Parts: sequence; structure tokens; C-alpha cells
Amino acid sequence: MSHQTEKRVSVFDNPAYPVSEVARILNLPAATVKAWCFGQAYRAASGKSMRFKSVIQPADANARLLSFANLCELHVLSAIRRHHKIPLPKVRDSISYVQAQLGTDRPLIDRQFRTNGIDLFVEHASHWLNVSKQGQESLRGEFVLALARIEWDRNGMPIRLFPFSRSTAPDAEQPKSIVIDPRLSFGRPVLSDVAVPTEIIVGRFRAGDSMVDMAKDYGVDEKEIEEALRFEQRRAA
Repeated sequence: MSHQTEKRVSVFDNPAYPVSEVARILNLPAATVKAWCFGQAYRAASGKSMRFKSVIQPADANARLLSFANLCELHVLSAIRRHHKIPLPKVRDSISYVQAQLGTDRPLIDRQFRTNGIDLFVEHASHWLNVSKQGQESLRGEFVLALARIEWDRNGMPIRLFPFSRSTAPDAEQPKSIVIDPRLSFGRPVLSDVAVPTEIIVGRFRAGDSMVDMAKDYGVDEKEIEEALRFEQRRAA
């Protein structure tokens, strides 16, 4: 009998999310999630088949499943995608640079990224992005806002994520009504105050329950119920 034991996988690193679900939670195109996590085949100008290397190391590449930690990495990375549409090879190049400079495998959720890592990325990106000083400040600000929606433990590891729930509102004005916590409801979106899954709320609404009644039942403000419905409607879209 072998005395070797399998290494326990942290609940935060457990492969639990398919690409389609991550795309809905973060309001990203599924193709973008696939390219960032699993790479992308493309054809060069010469006609030669090429492959773009992934930006993020997925929890389970074979099963095409992502972890909560991957979700946080994608959340941070999507901050620049939403506004700057930076080409994927350029994103990979800049992340590789930051990775080497910080000496970490996962720079986007490393505590150093919150200090000098962002500036390293912006500095490197500025070499090939035609952005003004104002543009560089904007790029940095988007990372800061994205990181502010992650809750960290005392060891600097992400444990809760408050995804952007509105497609049109500025990032700085987005509420934190919805949270992703792998210790709650199997890591599916829940109301941040009472941990009620947003799927249950939208199910009750479709069945005829009013927002007022649900707010009373769960002891929350009606605006929280409205935000859960908005989030689920955006995911469905």
C-alpha cells in the first residue's frame, strides 16, 4: 500500500467552471475566455498555421474547466479588454514580462501586482500602445478598480469576487450586490448580504413572486433583488 497521498486542491483552485459559465459571469465573449485560457489557433500573413499561447494557466486544461482563481485572473484581465481592446498577442507579451519581473506564475492575482505589477504592465504596454499619459493613467485605473472588487485573505490569496453586474455603468459606479465565493453555493453567484443564489431569485420572479415580497423574505433592500435580476438577465443575454 502506497504511503503517498494526493495533494489536496484548494477550493479556490478546484476546476469547477466551464468556459460558457465564466463568460456569462464576467460578461466576456466565450471566444475570449477560450483564447486567454487555452490558446488560439490562427493563420499568419504568410499563410502558415500558428497558435497563440494562453495567457492564464487553467485549472484543468484537458476537461476545459476553470477555477475560482482563474475567474479572478480573467476578471482583472478583462478590465483592459473592455476599454482598450488590446490584441491578444500583446496582452500575452505584457503578462509574460510582468510574470518574469515579479517572479510569480500568476501575476494578475499576486499581491505584488497590486503594488508595482500594474505599473510594470502599463510601462511595458506603453512601448507598443499609442497612448498618451492620460491613456496610461486610464489603463492603470481600470486595473485598480478591477482589483478592488476582489477580497483577499491575510496571505494575499483571492477568496471573494464581486463581478461587474451592469453592462453600461462605469466601473467606479458598479454596486457590489453579487458575489462569487467558492465556499458558498458551489461558487455560483449569490446576493452578497444573504448568500441567496441569483438563480433562485430569477426563478421566483418568473414564477410570479414580486421584488417586494422577495426583499421581505430575505431581509434585504428591494434594490438588491433588482440587481440580482439585472445580473441574471445579462447572463441570459
